[in-house]
Amino acid sequence: MKPPEPTRILVVEDEEAIAQGLLFNLERKGHTVELASDGRTALERIRGGRYDLILLDVRLPEMDGFEVCQRLRSEGNVTPVLILTARSQPDDVIYGLKLGADDYVVKPFDLAELLARVEGLLRRHAWSRQEGEDTAAAGPALHAGAPPSPTADGTSRHSFGAYWVDLETYEAQTRRGIVQLSHKELAVMRLFLHRPHQVVTRRELLAEVWGLPRHPNTRVVDNVIVALRQAFEEDSAHPRHILSVRGVGYRFVP
Repeated sequence: MKPPEPTRILVVEDEEAIAQGLLFNLERKGHTVELASDGRTALERIRGGRYDLILLDVRLPEMDGFEVCQRLRSEGNVTPVLILTARSQPDDVIYGLKLGADDYVVKPFDLAELLARVEGLLRRHAWSRQEGEDTAAAGPALHAGAPPSPTADGTSRHSFGAYWVDLETYEAQTRRGIVQLSHKELAVMRLFLHRPHQVVTRRELLAEVWGLPRHPNTRVVDNVIVALRQAFEEDSAHPRHILSVRGVGYRFVP
């Protein structure tokens, strides 16, 4: 049996001490790591190679992390992106998630937390890729046993209200037109679509989507919910589809 290839991670960070620290610790975990110190170089590397994860600082020379992320998603690149942002810039988080980032870590970050986020994203990426390979290999037989799609054409498109989400292509019809959802946004919607009208707790979302069942900070979940409401709710302050259950989590109403 062919041994699995090591995961490839691109660290985009212009502070050398931080970049070298991430390089050292990620390589200790068995990952293959490359460094880029500015956004333009990072974009060229990503376009010319294959990575399983991108650690992307927001404040970069040449081209900032937001533009790098935006260009990747507009080109159809769905490689998971973990943004690194300063504690003094909370709006960076919301903006980064809107542009398609999958998760974030605030500087100065706790190394154990960052490594846990990295492993969670890599695990989800591997599952998504394997799921796609299994679907392609099984063909119609696999689709026959899958949850029924609301569409008549046999696709993985799920509709609700005026919107739809395609669980294979990551595309979604939103208030802004057809857009590409991030990995985290798609994973949350997948869970909601398979559990309509049920209460999904924040802890469940952290466990299922982020792979962090015991993590104390649920703010990252709330940030993705904000982004999804802005995409799928006519009035995000008074949602119709993604409802809050006070002190517990959320309930999805198709």
